[in-house]
Amino acid sequence: MQRLEEDDWVADVGKQLPVSPLSILGFVLAATIGVRIAGETLSTRTILESIFPLVIATAVVLADRFLVAQDVSARDRLTVFAYSLGGFLAAFIVAALHLYIAYLDGLGSRSPLYLLLMSGTMGVGAGTVAGIYDIKQRAATREARRQSERLEEFASVVSHDLRNPLSVARGRLDAAFQTGNADHLKEVDAALTRMDELIEESLSVARSGTQVEETYEVPLEELAGDAWSSTATDEATYEVVDHRTLQVDPLRAKQLFENLFRNSIEHGREDVTIRVGACSGGFFVEDDGPGIPEDERDKILEQGYSTAEDGSGLGLAIVRAIADAHGWSVAVTESERGGARFEFTR
Repeated sequence: MQRLEEDDWVADVGKQLPVSPLSILGFVLAATIGVRIAGETLSTRTILESIFPLVIATAVVLADRFLVAQDVSARDRLTVFAYSLGGFLAAFIVAALHLYIAYLDGLGSRSPLYLLLMSGTMGVGAGTVAGIYDIKQRAATREARRQSERLEEFASVVSHDLRNPLSVARGRLDAAFQTGNADHLKEVDAALTRMDELIEESLSVARSGTQVEETYEVPLEELAGDAWSSTATDEATYEVVDHRTLQVDPLRAKQLFENLFRNSIEHGREDVTIRVGACSGGFFVEDDGPGIPEDERDKILEQGYSTAEDGSGLGLAIVRAIADAHGWSVAVTESERGGARFEFTR
């Protein structure tokens, strides 16, 4: 979803607004109704006219704050606002027609403008509910589409990338039968291990999706340390240069760091140094290896893209999928020491 918004002018406008328009609409309606209640003698008529619309206007503001807290995209929040505004106009026009007909019949209201405002407020509430339902349906559709694409990619990897190690295993197994040399079985074992790795990596991409089950606040140094301890690091070293907490699914965030560490070690020097730290709006992982050529930085996160002959091109695709699930955008740049730098921001 984050990548889809990059060239979306509606999303750009939404991000530049200092305050959510839906909150402004709800607050203005609630304030107007509250002033009217305060300025009149509390009576059954006033309660019937005002209390329910006041509750709805307040609920609209709270609903918008909830969407913001849930990190719903600016574009989707503007969609909900459009529904709310449409509900307001529809209810306002219908109420105006009824009041005009009543006026023609000699049954004019004492405060028609206020009644129109009340009707419009009810329409805002209905529109907000409809808008939230719509964006949830769209999110479900996008998620289903992404899952389908990942399953297709998994099937492609299984049918294509597994053929090479499978051919090696078959050839070595035939040679072992013909010659009786057990050394061929070592190559068979290596080929089977490689196939297992490809299957696990492909399944990880297929299952990643764009949602996380539960998130917790976890210190950055704890995530990096856990990932480092479960990665084959050889002579490589790492350091955490800043302290901050991240709201993450710990297991999937750990996998993200593992893949980044493994990528730096496999494509850098034996004694590569990796740095993890905070940046504006997120965190970074960088190294002092050979870096990534500028013309390859847009491709490096794509599934199947690899500069290594035996690489699956899945490691960084998994990183991108996990970042998407947490609502992070990924930027690939150059570190101060000329290596690769991955920045994750909201």
